[in-house]
Amino acid sequence: MKVNSFYAAVFLIAFFFVSGASAQDVRSVTGLPIPIGQPVIWGQIELKGLKPGERKPIVNVLLMIDGAERARTQINDEGYYYFLQRARDGQFLVVSIGGNEIGRQMVSVGGGERYDMAINWGDGQRSDSAPGVVSVKDAYTGRSEANNKLFDQATAAAKAKKTGEAIKLFDQIVAKDPKDFVAWTEIGTLHFGNNKLSDAEKAYTKALEQKPDFAIALVNLGKVQFSQNKNDEAIATLTKAVEAEPNSPEANHFLGEAYLKARKGSLAVGYLNKAIELAPIEKAEVHLRLAALYNAANMKDRALAEYKAFLEKVKEHPERSKIEQFVKDNS
Repeated sequence: MKVNSFYAAVFLIAFFFVSGASAQDVRSVTGLPIPIGQPVIWGQIELKGLKPGERKPIVNVLLMIDGAERARTQINDEGYYYFLQRARDGQFLVVSIGGNEIGRQMVSVGGGERYDMAINWGDGQRSDSAPGVVSVKDAYTGRSEANNKLFDQATAAAKAKKTGEAIKLFDQIVAKDPKDFVAWTEIGTLHFGNNKLSDAEKAYTKALEQKPDFAIALVNLGKVQFSQNKNDEAIATLTKAVEAEPNSPEANHFLGEAYLKARKGSLAVGYLNKAIELAPIEKAEVHLRLAALYNAANMKDRALAEYKAFLEKVKEHPERSKIEQFVKDNS
């Protein structure tokens, strides 16, 4: 797909959940090479609203545990993904397009193995307040026709999970044009997906040398540093991300998480609340982070308010009965 049309897109998200499936069922439904008896978390991402002939974007699914990315995969042509992990409480599945989170789903022991999501791909220009979408101003406009062809080939290779081939193609682009910050960012994201954090950090840094306010690279670099427990560096990078894209729910959310990880909860609260303000439904589970923070500080009234706000937004949730019991006990 052309990068300009990609950054101009607007995403509208709707989630649906289907539980219960064995590894054998996964193999028969998806055709994915999952060993029989292997614990698995899997599902299907459905893209709706694509125009005839429009190329599908690269869709990544991230498995987050305790606020850190533990695994990442791309959906296949049928939209399926899987992780060879056992479902447990505290895990999140995050859907990402172009480095931006567009939705997430909590995983739980009682929730089964399968988590499906439907994503509507809409038309229209991004407004400054629209969450999760990068402005068209961030598209690199200096790419040659030859490099545009390489970019399309690299994107197709990445979508086909031919990561090595995709990286080689993107490397060819930046070798010819080191100023292509979008290509550098794609290289970083591919390395990030392979858990090659040092290589990812180098590529994102290259992108930011060309465009210091490129929000995608800033957020992803912050996530890389966050995953490496480089808390001070993550805070510095994500602060720049918020400055570059103040209305990014993702930048605000992860800056808040970085402050929490650095045991600076009082500084985290404002950014976590901003993430909720910008994306009330997509970031509804941030209420749970705030509630836990307040509860640990013995601020029961504030914890209660956060839990109530979450229950109003999320009608079905694996922990809903526990949350309702907390509200009942503390009202």
